[in-house]
Amino acid sequence: MDEASQVDIATGALALSCARNVVIVGDTKQLPNVVTDDIRVRAKAISDKFNVDEGYQYTKSFLQSILDVMPNVTQTLLREHYRCHPKIMNFCNQKFYRGELIIMTTDKGEEDVLSVVKTVAGNHERDHYSQRQIDVIKNEIIPKYVFVPEETGIIAPYKNQVEALSKEIADIDAATVHKFQGKEKENIIISTVDDEISDFADDPYLINVAVSRAKKKLMLVVTGNEQSKERNITDLIDYIQYNNFEVAGSKIYSIFDYLYKQYTEERIAYLRKHKKISEYDSENLMYSLLEEIITDNKYSSLDVVCHFPLNMLIKNPELLNEQECQYAMNTATHLDFLIYNRIGKKPVLAIEVDGYEYHKENTIQASRDFLKKSHNGVV
Repeated sequence: MDEASQVDIATGALALSCARNVVIVGDTKQLPNVVTDDIRVRAKAISDKFNVDEGYQYTKSFLQSILDVMPNVTQTLLREHYRCHPKIMNFCNQKFYRGELIIMTTDKGEEDVLSVVKTVAGNHERDHYSQRQIDVIKNEIIPKYVFVPEETGIIAPYKNQVEALSKEIADIDAATVHKFQGKEKENIIISTVDDEISDFADDPYLINVAVSRAKKKLMLVVTGNEQSKERNITDLIDYIQYNNFEVAGSKIYSIFDYLYKQYTEERIAYLRKHKKISEYDSENLMYSLLEEIITDNKYSSLDVVCHFPLNMLIKNPELLNEQECQYAMNTATHLDFLIYNRIGKKPVLAIEVDGYEYHKENTIQASRDFLKKSHNGVV
């Protein structure tokens, strides 16, 4: 039985019932089998009712159960490691295996085996999803290295991040750490997602598995925020820095970064220097950015207007259904910004500034946004 740390005890017991001899192979330092919250509750109820011995608790992996129930079973440590570059595996060896592994791969002095990119400080994570880290991977990491897509993987601790990565970077395999256990790739990119590193993302088993999936190159994307306490992820960053590999700050930033509390003083100073067109700082920041962009000579034919009534933009309301028409023709419905051609006064681009909380899914405003965007090409 391979990868026995991912096998639950019921499945393992069934396998044993079919065998005269058994060899169980697994790693107690890697991720155990996934037990959902509802299964955990049900398992505890059964355990309490029938006074099940600790060694047979369903929340344990089959491998751990065997070690608990039969402590004298013959055990052999597979010490020789043949997968990862020595600089990659030595972190896991020192951090999780007390230096007991013998790393059989060769270090040829490669300069880019390990690297870290830190996002600019800010609250980039939303519901276990960080667009900023995806942008770093797409625009800074992938263009920098010559990747063979089939030999490259992106790992994240959360499903929401994986789903977003899969949509935006379709030719590279993206999966959660749990899905990647048992796999390997020449190059691994880890997106940690969190602004404040959580216990879940920093789980030692999870970090051990994620790091040891990389055979030749490991790239780590992390928050640029200071952390409140020591973490396994920060130990990995320190290890990479100690070994003289690159730990760089991302050059990707947004005008809306000024909205984060870390930049309160900078935001106030910036807005003092620019025209105020709204009660919302987000719209004032967008306006100042658009003004800056269209001053470029190549955009000299363009201009921008704020809070443009939507009913003035729609030429033929008959193309709208009743709900769309009622919303679009309301005098209070407007576009945040409309970029238009000065010469022919033709609209070029409509822009909406949608804050996360007010515009998030399943809100009234989100349904209004859908009506506005579905027929007007708003971005």
